[in-house]
Amino acid sequence: MGAVDPASRAPRADPPPWQVTGAFDLDAAPTLAPATEDTLVDRIKWTTLARVALSTAVLVFAVAMDLGLGPQRAAHAPETLLYQWAAFSYAISFGLLLATHFARLRPLAVDRIALASVVADAAIAGGLVHVTDGLQSLFQFVLPLAVLNAAVVLARLGAMTAASVVSFGIVAMAAGEVGWIELPRWRVAYLSALAPRAPMTGFEVATDLLVQVAASYATALLSAHLVTELDRARRRAVQQRRELTTLRVRYDDVVSSLPDGLLTVNPDGAVTSINPAAEAIIGAPAANLVGKPLRAALPELAEALASPPGEWEISRTEASPDFAPGRTQEVARAVAGGARQILAVRVAPLRDQGGQWGRVVVLRDVTRARERERDHQARERLAAIGAMAAAVAHEIRNPLASISGAVQLLDGQGLSAESDRALMTIVQRETAQLSGWIGEFLDFSRPRLLQLGRCDLAETVAATVEACQQDPRVASHQVSFARIGDSHADWVIQADAVLVRQTVWNLLLNACQAVADGDDRRVTVELSDGGDHVALAVEDAGPGVSADAAQRIFEPFVTTKGGGTGMGLALVARNVAMHRGQVQAGAGRHLPGARFTISLPRRPPADAFGDTGRMAAQPAATQAA
Repeated sequence: MGAVDPASRAPRADPPPWQVTGAFDLDAAPTLAPATEDTLVDRIKWTTLARVALSTAVLVFAVAMDLGLGPQRAAHAPETLLYQWAAFSYAISFGLLLATHFARLRPLAVDRIALASVVADAAIAGGLVHVTDGLQSLFQFVLPLAVLNAAVVLARLGAMTAASVVSFGIVAMAAGEVGWIELPRWRVAYLSALAPRAPMTGFEVATDLLVQVAASYATALLSAHLVTELDRARRRAVQQRRELTTLRVRYDDVVSSLPDGLLTVNPDGAVTSINPAAEAIIGAPAANLVGKPLRAALPELAEALASPPGEWEISRTEASPDFAPGRTQEVARAVAGGARQILAVRVAPLRDQGGQWGRVVVLRDVTRARERERDHQARERLAAIGAMAAAVAHEIRNPLASISGAVQLLDGQGLSAESDRALMTIVQRETAQLSGWIGEFLDFSRPRLLQLGRCDLAETVAATVEACQQDPRVASHQVSFARIGDSHADWVIQADAVLVRQTVWNLLLNACQAVADGDDRRVTVELSDGGDHVALAVEDAGPGVSADAAQRIFEPFVTTKGGGTGMGLALVARNVAMHRGQVQAGAGRHLPGARFTISLPRRPPADAFGDTGRMAAQPAATQAA
């Protein structure tokens, strides 16, 4: 159902030329009536077919009489007159069709051929009546048929012309019957062989004349009126079809252009129509949905579709601002790849012409909107935490520095008591640890401009791993570094080398702390090339991270270690988010502990930094998977 230009799909309008067709308005004076050339040609063909059918019937009648199949088996000469009449009728019909074929590209010639067809019909009908006993003929019914045939071709003009020709023939036959004029004594052989008919009286001739002429003109007026009304109805139907087609095109364009998914469902719950947006949201083509139950494609809507129609109607004030009026509810569904899709769904009643209740289902994919809302809330929460951490750290750091200096002065005065020295050692150790925590708080809360530049990730990771191996706190740990894939891969990215080094160090320190209390103290670092991004994975042999903890482990102050502050992984998530990367926490692949994976683009998107190539660091959380 894509957007289509209505002009390309609307029916072609009738050509403007006005031609003589006889489709006259009875309420107005006779004028030229609009018709296409093809319409007039088709009418000539159909009336010619009727003429041929009548001629064939008369020919069959003549053959039957010659074979003696009539009700009276009179001895007579073989029939010739009806054969001649039929041959003449066939010849006229063939000539009219041939002339129409060659003249169809000339509208004026087609009009003249149509008028000639009308006159030929009336003359052929009058000739048949004349040779079959005139006013006493059994074939007088063909006279009004000729008028009807003429009305089909040229409406009032044709009907009145045919009625005039027929009336002229009737008057001539009446005059011949009373002896006023001498007409050819043509009479079919079958009728001549029968007993001679009694001559008609003057009263009978006058009565028959009036009846036949009146019937001819009455038939002409009635048939012309009917043909005119039929023509009007046909044109109204054509116009309505055009309007309907235009409305359908506009409807299709509007529905196919809607950003929201739209489905219609019949009372049985089967999908009757679906727009492209709904196909994209559901992830299935219309051919797989139309005619099938909606529950099969969206089983999450079973509760909404099971509601009776009366429960769908609520006031506008109760409606969701996204889908007013109507009741909107959000449903979550699993899609390909294990992802989670959130749909805002509104179900409204739909009543067809038969009074049956159907349903209109409006879908909107609000997954990204809800993710943005969660990210915005997380940023606001982290910003508040960062401000609080900065204030607290600032108030604590100065007194802490004074305490540390005083303790160092006391220690320098040469305290002799062993217990005093032990207390001084404890104070210095705890002061240093507290100073480190405050430094982490300040690093998280302090605004920083992202300094993008050339960063060889392989060299940065190798140097950080080497520094970690030299750290006395983790000297007993087995930290290894490996590159996965092509050994000649390019590990250079556009990033802030200081933040990248801080990120790698925090991941390594977190892994080493996780295995510090165990017998297996292995930590592995893997670097892999992903084309437009580079992936770094740090895996340990520690106790691992539960699925619930993995969802919140990158938030500030969330930690699984007794002595941790919960700021190290929060800094990792912030630094990765600044580079428009992703970070995930999950179970280890090669070691039984946890696996932390970060993915950094080789070059951050253009909108990630300004003209100076710098981007302000803002506290942000990245969802863990």
